[in-house]
Amino acid sequence: MHSRLKSIASLLIAALALSGCSSQQSQPEGYVDQVGVQLFMYNWDSVANECEYLGEIGVDWALVAPPQEHILGDTWWTIYQPVSYQLESRFGTREEFAQMVKTCGDNGVDIIADAVINHMANNNGFGFAGTEFTKYDYPGLYSLEDFHDCNLTFDDSIQNYSDKAEVQTCELLGLPDLDQSRPNVQEKILAYLNDLISLGVKGFRFDAAKHMAAEDLQTIVDQLPAGTRIIHEVIRGAGEPIQPEDYLGSGDAWEFTYAHALKSYMEMEMMVPEGLDLRYIGHVPSESAVSFVSNHDTERNGKTLNYNNMVDFELATMLLLAENYGQPMLYSSYAFAGHDDGPNQTEAGVDDVSCEVDESGHSAVKDGYAPGEWICQHRFASTKAMLKFRSAVIGTSVDQVYQVDSSFGFSRGDKALFVMNVSSTQEAAIEMATSLKDGEYLDVLSGEKYEVSGGKFVTNLPAKSAIALIKG
Repeated sequence: MHSRLKSIASLLIAALALSGCSSQQSQPEGYVDQVGVQLFMYNWDSVANECEYLGEIGVDWALVAPPQEHILGDTWWTIYQPVSYQLESRFGTREEFAQMVKTCGDNGVDIIADAVINHMANNNGFGFAGTEFTKYDYPGLYSLEDFHDCNLTFDDSIQNYSDKAEVQTCELLGLPDLDQSRPNVQEKILAYLNDLISLGVKGFRFDAAKHMAAEDLQTIVDQLPAGTRIIHEVIRGAGEPIQPEDYLGSGDAWEFTYAHALKSYMEMEMMVPEGLDLRYIGHVPSESAVSFVSNHDTERNGKTLNYNNMVDFELATMLLLAENYGQPMLYSSYAFAGHDDGPNQTEAGVDDVSCEVDESGHSAVKDGYAPGEWICQHRFASTKAMLKFRSAVIGTSVDQVYQVDSSFGFSRGDKALFVMNVSSTQEAAIEMATSLKDGEYLDVLSGEKYEVSGGKFVTNLPAKSAIALIKG
Protein backbone atom coordinates (compact mmCIF):
# COMPACT_ATOMS: atom_id res chain seq x y z
CA MET A 1 0.00 0.00 0.00
CA HIS A 2 1.24 3.49 -0.88
CA SER A 3 2.81 5.23 2.16
CA ARG A 4 0.42 8.19 2.03
CA LEU A 5 -2.53 5.82 1.71
CA LYS A 6 -1.29 3.93 4.76
CA SER A 7 -1.15 7.20 6.68
CA ILE A 8 -4.74 8.07 5.84
CA ALA A 9 -5.90 4.52 6.50
CA SER A 10 -4.34 4.46 9.95
CA LEU A 11 -6.13 7.66 10.87
CA LEU A 12 -9.48 6.37 9.70
CA ILE A 13 -9.11 2.96 11.33
CA ALA A 14 -8.83 4.77 14.64
CA ALA A 15 -12.34 6.05 14.04
CA LEU A 16 -13.76 2.53 14.32
CA ALA A 17 -14.32 3.11 18.01
CA LEU A 18 -16.66 5.97 17.17
CA SER A 19 -19.19 4.15 15.01
CA GLY A 20 -19.70 1.28 12.65
CA CYS A 21 -18.85 1.43 8.97
CA SER A 22 -21.58 2.92 6.80
CA SER A 23 -21.14 1.80 3.21
CA GLN A 24 -22.54 3.72 0.26
CA GLN A 25 -25.81 2.46 -1.18
CA SER A 26 -28.41 3.73 -3.60
CA GLN A 27 -30.18 6.49 -1.72
CA PRO A 28 -33.85 6.23 -0.76
CA GLU A 29 -36.39 8.84 -1.75
CA GLY A 30 -36.65 12.09 0.17
CA TYR A 31 -34.14 14.69 1.21
CA VAL A 32 -31.22 12.46 0.26
CA ASP A 33 -31.70 13.34 -3.40
CA GLN A 34 -31.71 17.06 -2.64
CA VAL A 35 -28.87 19.58 -2.68
CA GLY A 36 -28.69 22.61 -0.40
CA VAL A 37 -26.48 25.63 0.04
CA GLN A 38 -25.45 27.63 3.08
CA LEU A 39 -25.66 31.32 2.16
CA PHE A 40 -23.55 32.60 5.02
CA MET A 41 -24.31 36.18 6.11
CA TYR A 42 -26.52 36.94 3.09
CA ASN A 43 -29.17 39.51 3.96
CA TRP A 44 -32.78 38.65 3.17
CA ASP A 45 -33.00 40.69 -0.03
CA SER A 46 -29.80 39.06 -1.30
CA VAL A 47 -31.10 35.56 -0.57
CA ALA A 48 -34.27 36.40 -2.46
CA ASN A 49 -32.24 37.68 -5.40
CA GLU A 50 -30.22 34.46 -5.54
CA CYS A 51 -33.16 32.07 -5.43
CA GLU A 52 -34.03 32.37 -9.11
CA TYR A 53 -30.50 31.24 -10.00
CA LEU A 54 -30.51 28.53 -7.33
CA GLY A 55 -33.78 27.14 -8.63
CA GLU A 56 -32.50 27.16 -12.21
CA ILE A 57 -29.37 25.14 -11.41
CA GLY A 58 -31.17 22.59 -9.23
CA VAL A 59 -30.49 23.66 -5.64
CA ASP A 60 -33.41 22.53 -3.47
CA TRP A 61 -32.90 24.45 -0.23
CA ALA A 62 -30.93 27.32 1.25
CA LEU A 63 -29.71 27.57 4.82
CA VAL A 64 -29.97 31.18 5.97
CA ALA A 65 -28.63 33.01 9.03
CA PRO A 66 -30.46 33.03 12.37
CA PRO A 67 -33.33 35.48 11.86
CA GLN A 68 -33.93 36.47 15.50
CA GLU A 69 -32.87 39.72 17.14
CA HIS A 70 -29.25 39.57 18.30
CA ILE A 71 -26.68 41.72 20.06
CA LEU A 72 -25.12 44.75 18.40
CA GLY A 73 -21.76 44.50 16.66
CA ASP A 74 -20.11 43.88 13.32
CA THR A 75 -18.45 40.50 13.95
CA TRP A 76 -20.07 37.46 12.35
CA TRP A 77 -20.79 35.73 15.65
CA THR A 78 -23.10 38.43 17.03
CA ILE A 79 -25.93 36.68 15.19
CA TYR A 80 -25.43 33.64 17.41
CA GLN A 81 -26.24 35.62 20.57
CA PRO A 82 -30.05 36.03 20.66
CA VAL A 83 -31.72 38.83 22.60
CA SER A 84 -35.32 38.11 21.63
CA TYR A 85 -37.27 36.10 19.08
CA GLN A 86 -38.33 39.15 17.11
CA LEU A 87 -37.53 38.77 13.42
CA GLU A 88 -35.53 41.98 13.28
CA SER A 89 -31.81 41.65 12.62
CA ARG A 90 -28.86 42.96 10.65
CA PHE A 91 -30.21 40.91 7.71
CA GLY A 92 -33.52 42.71 7.48
CA THR A 93 -37.03 43.10 8.82
CA ARG A 94 -39.76 40.57 9.43
CA GLU A 95 -41.48 41.73 6.24
CA GLU A 96 -38.28 41.32 4.22
CA PHE A 97 -37.74 37.86 5.69
CA ALA A 98 -41.27 36.79 4.81
CA GLN A 99 -40.91 38.11 1.25
CA MET A 100 -37.60 36.29 0.87
CA VAL A 101 -39.15 32.98 1.95
CA LYS A 102 -42.01 33.46 -0.52
CA THR A 103 -39.72 34.46 -3.40
CA CYS A 104 -37.48 31.44 -2.83
CA GLY A 105 -40.46 29.12 -2.55
CA ASP A 106 -41.83 30.44 -5.83
CA ASN A 107 -38.51 29.41 -7.39
CA GLY A 108 -38.59 25.91 -5.89
CA VAL A 109 -36.07 26.65 -3.14
CA ASP A 110 -37.00 25.82 0.46
CA ILE A 111 -35.66 27.98 3.28
CA ILE A 112 -33.96 26.28 6.23
CA ALA A 113 -33.35 28.73 9.08
CA ASP A 114 -30.41 28.52 11.44
CA ALA A 115 -32.04 28.26 14.88
CA VAL A 116 -30.15 29.35 18.01
CA ILE A 117 -32.12 27.77 20.86
CA ASN A 118 -29.32 26.48 23.10
CA HIS A 119 -28.51 29.81 24.70
CA MET A 120 -29.11 33.54 24.83
CA ALA A 121 -26.75 36.52 24.69
CA ASN A 122 -23.95 37.11 27.16
CA ASN A 123 -23.42 40.26 29.23
CA ASN A 124 -25.80 43.23 29.24
CA GLY A 125 -26.91 45.71 26.61
CA PHE A 126 -29.29 46.33 23.74
CA GLY A 127 -30.30 44.15 20.82
CA PHE A 128 -30.41 45.14 17.16
CA ALA A 129 -34.12 46.07 17.45
CA GLY A 130 -33.59 47.98 20.70
CA THR A 131 -34.45 45.28 23.24
CA GLU A 132 -32.67 45.93 26.54
CA PHE A 133 -31.40 42.84 28.34
CA THR A 134 -29.10 41.58 31.06
CA LYS A 135 -27.57 38.13 31.28
CA TYR A 136 -30.30 35.71 32.49
CA ASP A 137 -33.04 38.35 32.03
CA TYR A 138 -34.67 38.82 28.64
CA PRO A 139 -37.90 40.79 29.17
CA GLY A 140 -41.07 38.91 28.30
CA LEU A 141 -39.08 35.81 27.36
CA TYR A 142 -36.69 34.25 29.87
CA SER A 143 -35.52 34.88 33.42
CA LEU A 144 -32.92 33.30 35.71
CA GLU A 145 -34.87 30.12 36.50
CA ASP A 146 -35.10 29.24 32.80
CA PHE A 147 -31.35 28.60 32.57
CA HIS A 148 -29.16 25.73 33.71
CA ASP A 149 -27.06 26.29 36.79
CA CYS A 150 -24.57 23.53 36.15
CA ASN A 151 -22.48 24.16 39.27
CA LEU A 152 -19.84 21.77 37.91
CA THR A 153 -16.99 24.16 37.09
CA PHE A 154 -15.49 27.21 38.77
CA ASP A 155 -17.26 29.63 36.39
CA ASP A 156 -20.15 27.44 35.15
CA SER A 157 -18.48 27.26 31.71
CA ILE A 158 -17.68 24.02 29.88
CA GLN A 159 -14.18 22.80 30.70
CA ASN A 160 -14.31 19.08 29.95
CA TYR A 161 -15.98 17.68 26.81
CA SER A 162 -15.72 14.15 28.23
CA ASP A 163 -18.34 15.07 30.84
CA LYS A 164 -21.80 14.87 29.27
CA ALA A 165 -23.54 16.81 32.03
CA GLU A 166 -20.96 19.58 31.75
CA VAL A 167 -21.32 19.84 27.97
CA GLN A 168 -25.12 19.99 28.12
CA THR A 169 -25.76 22.07 31.25
CA CYS A 170 -22.74 24.35 31.61
CA GLU A 171 -22.22 27.48 29.52
CA LEU A 172 -20.68 27.39 26.06
CA LEU A 173 -18.21 30.31 25.91
CA GLY A 174 -20.01 31.90 28.85
CA LEU A 175 -23.36 32.07 27.03
CA PRO A 176 -26.36 31.54 29.36
CA ASP A 177 -27.54 27.99 28.77
CA LEU A 178 -31.29 27.47 28.39
CA ASP A 179 -32.88 24.50 30.16
CA GLN A 180 -34.84 22.89 27.33
CA SER A 181 -36.39 20.35 29.74
CA ARG A 182 -38.56 23.11 31.25
CA PRO A 183 -42.07 23.19 29.69
CA ASN A 184 -42.16 26.99 29.54
CA VAL A 185 -38.80 27.07 27.74
CA GLN A 186 -40.05 24.49 25.26
CA GLU A 187 -43.20 26.58 24.81
CA LYS A 188 -41.19 29.72 23.98
CA ILE A 189 -38.89 27.87 21.59
CA LEU A 190 -41.84 26.22 19.84
CA ALA A 191 -43.61 29.55 19.50
CA TYR A 192 -40.53 30.98 17.76
CA LEU A 193 -40.07 27.99 15.44
CA ASN A 194 -43.76 27.86 14.58
CA ASP A 195 -43.74 31.57 13.84
CA LEU A 196 -41.02 30.94 11.25
CA ILE A 197 -42.97 27.99 9.85
CA SER A 198 -46.04 30.23 9.51
CA LEU A 199 -43.96 32.42 7.18
CA GLY A 200 -43.08 29.43 5.00
CA VAL A 201 -39.82 28.19 6.55
CA LYS A 202 -39.48 24.45 5.86
CA GLY A 203 -36.99 23.46 8.53
CA PHE A 204 -34.17 24.32 10.89
CA ARG A 205 -30.51 23.73 11.51
CA PHE A 206 -30.14 23.52 15.29
CA ASP A 207 -27.00 25.40 16.25
CA ALA A 208 -24.99 23.82 19.09
CA ALA A 209 -27.32 20.78 19.19
CA LYS A 210 -24.56 18.88 20.99
CA HIS A 211 -25.06 21.17 23.97
CA MET A 212 -28.73 20.25 24.34
CA ALA A 213 -30.00 16.90 25.57
CA ALA A 214 -31.11 14.74 22.65
CA GLU A 215 -34.32 13.81 24.47
CA ASP A 216 -35.21 17.48 25.00
CA LEU A 217 -34.74 18.22 21.31
CA GLN A 218 -36.80 15.15 20.45
CA THR A 219 -39.63 16.50 22.60
CA ILE A 220 -39.49 19.85 20.81
CA VAL A 221 -39.27 18.35 17.32
CA ASP A 222 -42.17 15.97 18.03
CA GLN A 223 -44.40 19.01 18.54
CA LEU A 224 -43.49 20.63 15.21
CA PRO A 225 -45.62 20.05 12.10
CA ALA A 226 -45.00 16.75 10.34
CA GLY A 227 -42.35 17.02 7.65
CA THR A 228 -40.40 19.85 9.26
CA ARG A 229 -36.76 19.43 8.21
CA ILE A 230 -34.24 19.24 11.08
CA ILE A 231 -30.45 19.32 10.77
CA HIS A 232 -28.36 18.99 13.93
CA GLU A 233 -24.93 20.50 14.52
CA VAL A 234 -23.04 17.85 16.49
CA ILE A 235 -19.26 17.83 16.05
CA ARG A 236 -17.84 14.34 16.53
CA GLY A 237 -15.10 14.14 19.17
CA ALA A 238 -12.96 11.04 19.76
CA GLY A 239 -13.85 9.38 23.04
CA GLU A 240 -16.57 11.91 23.86
CA PRO A 241 -19.88 10.70 25.33
CA ILE A 242 -22.01 12.78 22.92
CA GLN A 243 -22.01 11.76 19.26
CA PRO A 244 -24.11 12.69 16.19
CA GLU A 245 -25.84 9.31 16.21
CA ASP A 246 -27.57 10.30 19.47
CA TYR A 247 -29.64 12.88 17.56
CA LEU A 248 -30.68 10.98 14.45
CA GLY A 249 -34.06 10.12 15.91
CA SER A 250 -35.17 13.73 15.50
CA GLY A 251 -33.28 14.82 12.40
CA ASP A 252 -30.22 14.59 10.21
CA ALA A 253 -26.71 15.74 11.12
CA TRP A 254 -23.97 17.85 9.61
CA GLU A 255 -21.22 15.30 8.93
CA PHE A 256 -18.02 17.07 9.95
CA THR A 257 -15.84 13.98 9.58
CA TYR A 258 -16.57 13.88 5.84
CA ALA A 259 -15.41 17.48 5.40
CA HIS A 260 -12.31 16.96 7.58
CA ALA A 261 -11.32 13.94 5.50
CA LEU A 262 -11.73 15.83 2.21
CA LYS A 263 -9.18 18.37 3.39
CA SER A 264 -6.73 15.57 4.27
CA TYR A 265 -7.18 13.86 0.91
CA MET A 266 -6.58 17.05 -1.03
CA GLU A 267 -3.56 18.11 1.00
CA MET A 268 -1.97 14.64 0.90
CA GLU A 269 -2.90 14.26 -2.77
CA MET A 270 -4.27 10.78 -2.13
CA MET A 271 -7.83 9.50 -1.92
CA VAL A 272 -8.80 6.46 0.13
CA PRO A 273 -10.77 4.21 -2.23
CA GLU A 274 -14.24 3.12 -1.19
CA GLY A 275 -13.21 -0.50 -1.71
CA LEU A 276 -11.10 -0.44 1.46
CA ASP A 277 -14.25 0.27 3.51
CA LEU A 278 -12.39 3.10 5.20
CA ARG A 279 -13.82 6.32 3.85
CA TYR A 280 -17.03 6.26 5.85
CA ILE A 281 -15.83 4.79 9.12
CA GLY A 282 -16.90 7.20 11.84
CA HIS A 283 -19.61 8.76 9.66
CA VAL A 284 -23.34 8.77 10.29
CA PRO A 285 -25.35 6.71 7.76
CA SER A 286 -25.54 8.33 4.35
CA GLU A 287 -29.30 8.86 4.47
CA SER A 288 -28.92 10.87 7.71
CA ALA A 289 -25.84 12.89 6.77
CA VAL A 290 -25.62 16.41 5.40
CA SER A 291 -22.23 16.37 3.68
CA PHE A 292 -20.23 19.49 2.95
CA VAL A 293 -16.80 20.83 2.02
CA SER A 294 -16.84 23.77 4.42
CA ASN A 295 -19.10 25.80 6.69
CA HIS A 296 -18.85 29.11 8.54
CA ASP A 297 -16.98 27.67 11.53
CA THR A 298 -14.67 25.24 9.79
CA GLU A 299 -13.49 27.68 7.13
CA ARG A 300 -12.19 29.80 10.02
CA ASN A 301 -10.72 27.16 12.31
CA GLY A 302 -8.72 25.44 9.57
CA LYS A 303 -10.44 22.08 9.94
CA THR A 304 -11.71 22.08 6.35
CA LEU A 305 -10.85 23.56 2.98
CA ASN A 306 -11.71 27.19 2.35
CA TYR A 307 -11.32 29.89 -0.27
CA ASN A 308 -7.61 30.31 0.46
CA ASN A 309 -7.05 27.11 -1.53
CA MET A 310 -9.77 27.50 -4.10
CA VAL A 311 -8.46 24.89 -6.55
CA ASP A 312 -8.82 22.16 -3.93
CA PHE A 313 -12.10 23.65 -2.68
CA GLU A 314 -13.53 23.47 -6.19
CA LEU A 315 -12.31 19.90 -6.77
CA ALA A 316 -13.71 18.78 -3.42
CA THR A 317 -17.06 20.35 -4.30
CA MET A 318 -17.08 18.39 -7.56
CA LEU A 319 -16.53 15.15 -5.64
CA LEU A 320 -19.20 16.12 -3.10
CA LEU A 321 -21.73 16.33 -5.92
CA ALA A 322 -20.42 13.34 -7.88
CA GLU A 323 -20.59 10.65 -5.21
CA ASN A 324 -23.59 9.37 -3.28
CA TYR A 325 -22.64 9.81 0.35
CA GLY A 326 -24.94 12.12 2.23
CA GLN A 327 -27.08 15.07 1.25
CA PRO A 328 -24.70 17.65 -0.26
CA MET A 329 -24.66 21.20 1.06
CA LEU A 330 -22.78 23.81 -0.95
CA TYR A 331 -21.22 26.81 0.73
CA SER A 332 -21.17 30.48 -0.27
CA SER A 333 -19.49 33.22 1.73
CA TYR A 334 -17.20 36.25 1.81
CA ALA A 335 -13.46 36.74 2.29
CA PHE A 336 -12.13 37.83 5.68
CA ALA A 337 -8.84 39.03 7.12
CA GLY A 338 -9.41 37.83 10.69
CA HIS A 339 -11.41 35.10 12.40
CA ASP A 340 -14.05 37.46 13.81
CA ASP A 341 -14.56 39.61 10.73
CA GLY A 342 -18.12 40.02 9.59
CA PRO A 343 -19.25 41.13 6.13
CA ASN A 344 -19.34 44.77 5.17
CA GLN A 345 -22.27 46.55 6.80
CA THR A 346 -23.70 49.91 7.79
CA GLU A 347 -25.89 50.84 10.76
CA ALA A 348 -28.85 49.58 8.72
CA GLY A 349 -27.36 46.10 8.44
CA VAL A 350 -25.31 43.82 6.20
CA ASP A 351 -24.61 45.16 2.72
CA ASP A 352 -26.26 43.51 -0.27
CA VAL A 353 -24.34 40.62 -1.81
CA SER A 354 -22.62 41.49 -5.07
CA CYS A 355 -21.43 38.48 -7.05
CA GLU A 356 -18.82 39.27 -9.71
CA VAL A 357 -20.07 37.12 -12.59
CA ASP A 358 -19.54 36.67 -16.32
CA GLU A 359 -22.20 36.80 -19.04
CA SER A 360 -23.30 33.27 -18.11
CA GLY A 361 -23.81 34.22 -14.46
CA HIS A 362 -20.74 32.33 -13.25
CA SER A 363 -18.30 33.65 -10.66
CA ALA A 364 -14.58 33.26 -11.28
CA VAL A 365 -12.29 30.88 -9.40
CA LYS A 366 -9.58 33.31 -8.28
CA ASP A 367 -6.21 33.01 -6.57
CA GLY A 368 -7.07 35.64 -3.98
CA TYR A 369 -9.96 37.67 -2.63
CA ALA A 370 -10.02 41.04 -0.87
CA PRO A 371 -11.39 41.11 2.70
CA GLY A 372 -15.15 41.60 2.57
CA GLU A 373 -15.42 40.47 -1.06
CA TRP A 374 -18.32 38.13 -1.77
CA ILE A 375 -16.92 34.92 -3.25
CA CYS A 376 -20.18 33.33 -4.42
CA GLN A 377 -18.78 29.80 -4.62
CA HIS A 378 -22.22 28.43 -5.53
CA ARG A 379 -21.95 30.25 -8.86
CA PHE A 380 -18.82 28.45 -10.08
CA ALA A 381 -19.40 27.01 -13.57
CA SER A 382 -18.13 23.65 -12.31
CA THR A 383 -20.80 23.57 -9.60
CA LYS A 384 -23.59 24.17 -12.11
CA ALA A 385 -22.11 21.43 -14.32
CA MET A 386 -21.89 18.95 -11.44
CA LEU A 387 -25.50 19.63 -10.48
CA LYS A 388 -26.38 18.58 -14.02
CA PHE A 389 -24.27 15.44 -13.50
CA ARG A 390 -26.01 14.75 -10.19
CA SER A 391 -29.48 15.06 -11.66
CA ALA A 392 -28.48 12.40 -14.21
CA VAL A 393 -27.41 9.84 -11.60
CA ILE A 394 -30.25 9.89 -9.04
CA GLY A 395 -30.94 6.36 -7.84
CA THR A 396 -27.61 4.92 -8.96
CA SER A 397 -24.89 3.52 -6.74
CA VAL A 398 -21.14 4.03 -6.89
CA ASP A 399 -19.32 1.13 -8.55
CA GLN A 400 -16.15 0.31 -10.49
CA VAL A 401 -14.09 2.39 -8.05
CA TYR A 402 -10.71 3.39 -9.48
CA GLN A 403 -7.72 4.56 -7.45
CA VAL A 404 -4.19 4.79 -8.79
CA ASP A 405 -1.69 7.11 -7.11
CA SER A 406 -3.41 10.53 -7.00
CA SER A 407 -6.27 9.57 -9.29
CA PHE A 408 -9.69 8.59 -7.98
CA GLY A 409 -12.89 7.84 -9.82
CA PHE A 410 -15.96 5.67 -10.17
CA SER A 411 -18.99 4.91 -12.30
CA ARG A 412 -22.53 5.81 -11.26
CA GLY A 413 -24.11 2.64 -12.54
CA ASP A 414 -24.52 2.80 -16.31
CA LYS A 415 -25.43 6.51 -16.21
CA ALA A 416 -22.22 8.42 -15.61
CA LEU A 417 -18.52 8.40 -14.72
CA PHE A 418 -16.42 10.73 -12.58
CA VAL A 419 -12.64 10.77 -12.22
CA MET A 420 -10.29 13.33 -10.67
CA ASN A 421 -6.55 13.87 -10.39
CA VAL A 422 -5.63 15.53 -7.10
CA SER A 423 -1.89 15.70 -7.80
CA SER A 424 -0.59 19.25 -7.84
CA THR A 425 2.18 18.45 -10.36
CA GLN A 426 1.65 15.20 -12.26
CA GLU A 427 -0.58 14.42 -15.21
CA ALA A 428 -2.40 11.12 -14.73
CA ALA A 429 -2.73 8.38 -17.32
CA ILE A 430 -6.27 7.10 -16.68
CA GLU A 431 -7.33 3.61 -17.69
CA MET A 432 -10.37 2.62 -15.70
CA ALA A 433 -13.03 -0.03 -16.04
CA THR A 434 -16.53 1.37 -16.18
CA SER A 435 -20.14 0.26 -16.09
CA LEU A 436 -20.92 2.63 -18.96
CA LYS A 437 -21.89 1.12 -22.27
CA ASP A 438 -19.48 1.73 -25.13
CA GLY A 439 -20.13 4.97 -26.94
CA GLU A 440 -19.70 8.75 -26.83
CA TYR A 441 -20.23 10.74 -23.63
CA LEU A 442 -20.28 14.41 -22.69
CA ASP A 443 -17.93 15.84 -20.06
CA VAL A 444 -20.20 18.35 -18.33
CA LEU A 445 -17.17 20.21 -16.96
CA SER A 446 -15.42 20.99 -20.25
CA GLY A 447 -18.17 20.43 -22.79
CA GLU A 448 -15.91 17.99 -24.68
CA LYS A 449 -16.92 14.53 -25.92
CA TYR A 450 -15.10 11.35 -24.85
CA GLU A 451 -15.31 7.72 -25.93
CA VAL A 452 -15.86 4.67 -23.78
CA SER A 453 -14.67 1.51 -25.53
CA GLY A 454 -14.33 -2.09 -24.47
CA GLY A 455 -15.78 -1.29 -21.06
CA LYS A 456 -12.91 1.10 -20.33
CA PHE A 457 -12.35 4.84 -20.19
CA VAL A 458 -8.84 5.89 -21.19
CA THR A 459 -7.47 9.44 -21.14
CA ASN A 460 -4.74 11.70 -19.76
CA LEU A 461 -5.92 13.93 -16.94
CA PRO A 462 -3.99 17.11 -16.05
CA ALA A 463 -3.00 17.88 -12.46
CA LYS A 464 -5.81 19.20 -10.24
CA SER A 465 -8.60 18.49 -12.68
CA ALA A 466 -11.61 16.24 -13.18
CA ILE A 467 -13.85 14.74 -15.85
CA ALA A 468 -17.56 14.06 -15.34
CA LEU A 469 -19.18 12.06 -18.13
CA ILE A 470 -22.89 11.66 -18.84
CA LYS A 471 -24.76 10.54 -21.94
CA GLY A 472 -25.51 13.60 -24.01
